[in-house]
Amino acid sequence: MLPKEFKPDALFDLLRVGKNNDGGYLICKKSLEESKFLLSFGISDDFSFEENFKKINNIKIISFDPTVSNIFFLKKIIKNLLKLNLKIFYHNIINYIKFKKFFDNKNNILIKKKIEKGGNASYEHFDFNEIIKLTNYSSSIFLKIDIEGDEYRILDDIINNNKLIEGIAIEFHDADLHTDKIINFINKINLSLVHVHPNNYSTYGKGEIVSSLEMTFSKNPKLIKNEVTFPHELDQKNNPDAEDLKIVFKV
Repeated sequence: MLPKEFKPDALFDLLRVGKNNDGGYLICKKSLEESKFLLSFGISDDFSFEENFKKINNIKIISFDPTVSNIFFLKKIIKNLLKLNLKIFYHNIINYIKFKKFFDNKNNILIKKKIEKGGNASYEHFDFNEIIKLTNYSSSIFLKIDIEGDEYRILDDIINNNKLIEGIAIEFHDADLHTDKIINFINKINLSLVHVHPNNYSTYGKGEIVSSLEMTFSKNPKLIKNEVTFPHELDQKNNPDAEDLKIVFKV
């Protein structure tokens, strides 16, 4: 049971960007095509969204993730070697090679810093407004945000820069505990909410609200029809081996 504010007003022209299951997002096709810069927060070892986005719209990408390093990948490789899980072992090696190749490019930049709310920048943290400066205040910026709960730290900064933003794909963690913050963001961002999807790696939390929700926003989405039902035909379960989570909206 989700607040009525979490429901898109209509069905919009969406496409799936990123790999199957976890890591892929449904975003507005028009937002993707009209974006001039991609800022991506949260990568880990999955850059399929960024890679797919780049194939469709060859724009500059800056990604942020302080957890990613050679040691990070090496640990994953050794772990699966010790388990004799050779299929995943070889997958990890190939993925590492592709990862290095993708970010060994002046137009695909990886910065290993966290992001913080304005005024708290340090060696380990990157102020959101500093990040906007890296785009030379480009209009038509697309944001992808999956930072394990830290998204709430930067919502106000995103709202304050909404004139520069073309679209957003964001995962809200502990959404059942932060419904008021999410509703405030929806009301103030000045972008249309075009899609919502429950992450079935999570569960139902307080008030039967799914604790992890993916949401997509767009500046000028193309309308398909006024009625919208869930799941969308392009939706996929994040965890293919678990039951999907159904969502119902309050009237």
